[in-house]
Amino acid sequence: MRYIIFFLALIIFSVPCFANEIEEEEFDTEVFFRRVKEVELPIIMYHLVTEKSKYVGKYGITPEQLESDLKFLKANKYNTVVMKDLINFVNRGKRLPKNPVMLTFDDGNSSDFHYLLPLLEKYDMKAVIAVLGETADRFSQQAEKNPNARFPHLTWPQIIELHESRHAEIQSHSYNMHKPPLGSSNRHGESPEAYHARLRADLQKFQEACATHLDYVPTTFVYPLGAIGKNSREVLEELGMVASISCQEGMNIIRQGDKDCLFRLHRTNRPSSRSIEDVLKSIKKAL
Repeated sequence: MRYIIFFLALIIFSVPCFANEIEEEEFDTEVFFRRVKEVELPIIMYHLVTEKSKYVGKYGITPEQLESDLKFLKANKYNTVVMKDLINFVNRGKRLPKNPVMLTFDDGNSSDFHYLLPLLEKYDMKAVIAVLGETADRFSQQAEKNPNARFPHLTWPQIIELHESRHAEIQSHSYNMHKPPLGSSNRHGESPEAYHARLRADLQKFQEACATHLDYVPTTFVYPLGAIGKNSREVLEELGMVASISCQEGMNIIRQGDKDCLFRLHRTNRPSSRSIEDVLKSIKKAL
């Protein structure tokens, strides 16, 4: 009888301990080699958020449409992630949340500060903002002369505030390569060595600017105009970047230990004529 009581007591008191072990493992994001080693990741591409109807269209949406997108994601239990999350998942084995989605905003428009940031704070979400260094420098200089003016692109003080929030991750859109039609790709007749040097000089200038203003160096290159130069990845890696984002549409498959999957990530544009629900459906159908 004593043995029976002993074993019953052992079972009773071991159950809570076992439950605690499961709970701790469930929320421990530092452990390597999780059971989930591969995830699907849709990336939605935005540009301008504006109240001016003449700019609403393929690359511009209203603040109301953006808020509707965030409401939809929240209601459908999507979790926004940024490049740091992907890099930690691939290279360090950290867990990603369920139903991850990435929101990217190109060009460093001032609407990222005036409209996007307040909505990200309201819904407790995150986004990747791809900034152009030349416009940041130019409009920062103008803002010093006219501090009450509102400019079309972000100034460095605004970028700093975005960076210091928990809701925006700053990445590189080049210093000054957002120029149609070639962007940061190879020029006609340009030698590989000349292209390498030109791209490196531009990206390094932006990296140094971020280090100066933000005490942070971007890890990811968002190709301007989606134009990808031959062997550009070599330059990115020389500068310490570990990822890049394209404009090619489709779903991303992110795998632990697969560093290649972080380069040329796919993303799909969200025009004003399509809801985010429709965009997400089209990405899933493309699998």
